[in-house]
Amino acid sequence: MRARGFPSPKPLALVEKKDWFGLRESFLLMEAWEDNQEMDRYILRGFGDLRKKRLFIKTFAHWLGGLHQMRLSHKDMKTCNILVSETGGAWNFHLLDFEDIRLDEDMNRKNLFRNLLQLNTSTPRVMTKVDRYRFFREYLHLYPVVKNPKSFLRELIEETRRRGLVYVSPQGVVTETMG
Repeated sequence: MRARGFPSPKPLALVEKKDWFGLRESFLLMEAWEDNQEMDRYILRGFGDLRKKRLFIKTFAHWLGGLHQMRLSHKDMKTCNILVSETGGAWNFHLLDFEDIRLDEDMNRKNLFRNLLQLNTSTPRVMTKVDRYRFFREYLHLYPVVKNPKSFLRELIEETRRRGLVYVSPQGVVTETMG
């Protein structure tokens, strides 16, 4: 990630557990950034005003579109796998869970649907339906992967309702319905 110019925590060590049959587990230890939070927890803190929330949504849509345009995707694109930091009203986003990152893959409808569904179902209900539409509209405007955005979004919202919302709060895992 760092070699390709994506901001990411500095790798500190690779730990591998082996047994007689070979590698059992491996862990990549990364530096910890004190001013970063997982996106689901960051969103739960609130934004103070609507203007700030809208700017956050737009900034995130641009960041995600930029990743996809650079042919980078994440197979587990949940809000708990994205670190957020805020400095002076601007946000930085960083991916976690590097084993699920895929490089040099074009974003097609199927992969985009999966990414956006994972994001949508792991985002707290503090983000309203209007906020979610605003994000989707901004993303699809920047990166028009789908031919029929209306049917794509309708399908995405229906599947989100069917699955419900699951995210991590400071108190633990939360399950909500999408109204």
